[in-house]
Amino acid sequence: MDLLARIARLISNATRLPLLAVPLFLLVGAATAGWNGLLWAVLCLLLTSGLSLLYLAYLTRSGKVRDPRRIPQEQRIRPLRVVAGLHVGAWILVTLLGAPDSLRAVLLSYALATTAFAVFTPYINLSLHAAGVSGAIVCLLFVFGFLGALFIPVLPLVWWARRRLGRHTNLELALGTIVGGGLTWVSFAAVVVAL
Repeated sequence: MDLLARIARLISNATRLPLLAVPLFLLVGAATAGWNGLLWAVLCLLLTSGLSLLYLAYLTRSGKVRDPRRIPQEQRIRPLRVVAGLHVGAWILVTLLGAPDSLRAVLLSYALATTAFAVFTPYINLSLHAAGVSGAIVCLLFVFGFLGALFIPVLPLVWWARRRLGRHTNLELALGTIVGGGLTWVSFAAVVVAL
């Protein structure tokens, strides 16, 4: 494997949704509600990344998925539906428990984006990486204002990496970016701005 392919794989691995979720929830929780927000962020992480990774481990151990880092498009539909259901349930739970608005908005964006991916995956291989990064950018812009723009250069890096690895076309990356960023904007507009 050449150096550029190794760099692309490193970027791709570092920007997987469960990994992006950790700093995102913790930053948003701390910035919007201090120590209390960090506790809420940990709960959100357990309900999103934690449950999703447990489900993925189950799929791998049961032989329903061979390589959890490279699930073929046709095998993604059911896992995406299950994870979308987990995220919707998590959003309902933290909303009923009174979580801070910004964390509820992040969680709602996960629920909406995962649901959209479950709907569109039978027809096109949208980029989860591009969706996750664009959603994180929109979230950081809402929470931190101009400072959130410091994360914008990550999107073209992810775009390059996913193309270099041959995982997505430009259309799939663009649609993933629109779904992730757009639904995060909708979530923050509905939960935070509407208040």
